Amino acid sequence: MNSIKGKIINYNESFFGEIIFNQNINKINKIETLNNDVIIIPGFVDLHCHGGNGFDTMEGYSSIKEMSNFHLLHGTTTLLPTTWTSGFDNILKTLKSIDELINDEKNNIEGIHLEGPFINPNKLGAQPAFTQLPSYDFIENILKDVDIKIITLAPEIEGMNEFIDFLINRDIRVQFGHTIADFKTTNDYLKKYNVGFTHLYNAMSGHSSRKSGVLSAALLNGKHAEIICDGYHVSEQAIKIAKKCIPGLYAVSDSISATGLSDGEYNFAGIEIMKKNNMVTIKDSNTLAGSAINMYQSFKNLIQMSFSYEEAVGMTSYNAAKYLNLNNIGLIKEDKISNFIVLDNNLNLVDIYFNGEKING
Repeated sequence: MNSIKGKIINYNESFFGEIIFNQNINKINKIETLNNDVIIIPGFVDLHCHGGNGFDTMEGYSSIKEMSNFHLLHGTTTLLPTTWTSGFDNILKTLKSIDELINDEKNNIEGIHLEGPFINPNKLGAQPAFTQLPSYDFIENILKDVDIKIITLAPEIEGMNEFIDFLINRDIRVQFGHTIADFKTTNDYLKKYNVGFTHLYNAMSGHSSRKSGVLSAALLNGKHAEIICDGYHVSEQAIKIAKKCIPGLYAVSDSISATGLSDGEYNFAGIEIMKKNNMVTIKDSNTLAGSAINMYQSFKNLIQMSFSYEEAVGMTSYNAAKYLNLNNIGLIKEDKISNFIVLDNNLNLVDIYFNGEKING
């Protein structure tokens, strides 16, 4: 049996305590005072991640293994590798590699986020131009081998009404992204389903005093949405507005393969990109191309934006876990899986525990 003492922070409380654990948390003893400077928070949950440390989700088994391990070593104990828009055959090959990795060894991969190809060709952002109309056969073929947790799509695409019903009836979370849908279309779905939103504010029809779009509906009636907290995709003030409006707002990295690498020119999804100071853009343009941060950096950014520790924990762990009904993670509590991170008072990463094992030395 292992034990660790420190200030334990969940989304809804913080206290001094001792955690007694193996793979699961056996007991938590509250302590009145403690002399150490240790902070213990739940492991990060990242539901939108394309790559890291030079490796990309779309490049096969060994690449997915390397990128997932890179994020694990930065505190992400639960991860959804995320595809980008491509041909059906290429996506299926990638998804089978992810499934093979999940079955082969113990890792932090919980399932898959399929971003595209059912998105609007007029709102690609940095996505390749391989958009497709809804395909029932494609999804059925995937589900034979792979657990799709989330799919990002554009609801205004032809044939999407019945397709969304089809996906939700198969327990796939549907998120709107890379979309120019109007307010009414979006809001009608929100009345019917618990629809989420992909990289809120980005690659979607917006909100203004005279015209309402996807963003308007999300802020008015959305219950869950992901948001990128790198300081480039969304301003601090816009993140705070979203937090007030959307109770289940959660941070994602939207990390690409250039994350963790030095500044310079790289390739993402066949597109030449430029990385500088954790901002990634399509070369010779201002178009953002994913992010270059991990969830640990997202957590620190939220603290720097004056979110409380509890709020930051909620946005980087609990809310995402709750959204996917992953009831055994996202919270430091008895009987939960022992996925937690140890920080010092300066938020330096000290230790990472994954399934009760210390994985950083």
